[in-house]
Amino acid sequence: MKTIAVGSEAVVYENNGLIIKRRVKKGYRIREIDSNLRRKRSRAEFRTIKELYEKGISVPRPVKYAEKTEEIWMEKIEGERLAERFTEEDAKQIGIMIADLHNNGIIHGDLTTANIIKKGKKLYIIDFGLSYHSTKDEDMASDLFLFKNALKSKHNPLYNGAYPLFIRAYKSHIRKEFKGIDTHLKDIETRRRYNESY
Repeated sequence: MKTIAVGSEAVVYENNGLIIKRRVKKGYRIREIDSNLRRKRSRAEFRTIKELYEKGISVPRPVKYAEKTEEIWMEKIEGERLAERFTEEDAKQIGIMIADLHNNGIIHGDLTTANIIKKGKKLYIIDFGLSYHSTKDEDMASDLFLFKNALKSKHNPLYNGAYPLFIRAYKSHIRKEFKGIDTHLKDIETRRRYNESY
């Protein structure tokens, strides 16, 4: 089993074409509380991936949740992080994919091009460790803000062309009225600018 990523929340391994995600123990938490929390979050993440996969959304195929080791097992997508291969055209597909998530009541919580894998021309969303269920306009707007911010910071030369394609595709596929989501998006951006000015 080969370690391929180490983060503050989880360690990711590869084994025989599968990805294994194991949440990191937190020494500052009481051991029993920490174990219960990691188990609860891992189960919830696995259920989310399974739910989305069964609905035809482009996520890794879930294999199993290993109860004893509290690990999520899923297929490995043989591609590259979109952060390294992003193009303006990808923005359309991402807008549709995020609308599909939101139409199914799932907020990703960490939308960046580092959490999208590109295989050929197809994109797959990964890492649902911060995801949760919600149908609130403000929560959907927070996902859009995260992705908009990621475009600005990571792909600034492409931002002016990519963001309008992204938001247009999202708007055309989201089943809720976009006006409410857009109002919250503008509010989040205003609060962010205000906080950065101090």
